[in-house]
Amino acid sequence: MKLWVTLQGKEAEVEIRTEGGKVYAVTDGRSIEADFVRLPDGEVYSLLIDGRSHVVRVAPVASDLEVEVHGHIMPAEVRHPLEKMLMQQSGGRARNLGETMNAPMPGVVVTIRVKVGDVVAAGQAIIVVEAMKMQNELAALHGGVVTDILVAERAPVSAGQPMIKMKPAEAAV
Repeated sequence: MKLWVTLQGKEAEVEIRTEGGKVYAVTDGRSIEADFVRLPDGEVYSLLIDGRSHVVRVAPVASDLEVEVHGHIMPAEVRHPLEKMLMQQSGGRARNLGETMNAPMPGVVVTIRVKVGDVVAAGQAIIVVEAMKMQNELAALHGGVVTDILVAERAPVSAGQPMIKMKPAEAAV
């Protein structure tokens, strides 16, 4: 099955097929093979790619999807190539909907390095969470503007709890 996927502002045509407990994806001439298991809640998948384990949550949001990997939530669009072609001919554009930083595991917020309205660069550290006596510095996956801070310093957080929301910088105007 061929799909047109927009994730983190990047668009690509992806061919996907499943066979048994494996998924095969081909995009931009690159092939990925993964063992996968859909976990009981129906939104979470365990993937084994090149010997590395990844837990990925995929949830429907309005007419699109939300993909969570390593505590980061990324809006995603998945379209049939025909729908993509029709959007292009009608002048439609793919949307970058922003990012929500979630706690990767239970812990305590140590430091919040941003405030509402701050412009954040991709890769910039924005919050530090202590879990299991280790401090984890969490960085933005892509640039944007901080719209909400949903936690306070020294507050406990649970795994998957939203902590900071951002929107794309171009949406800030």
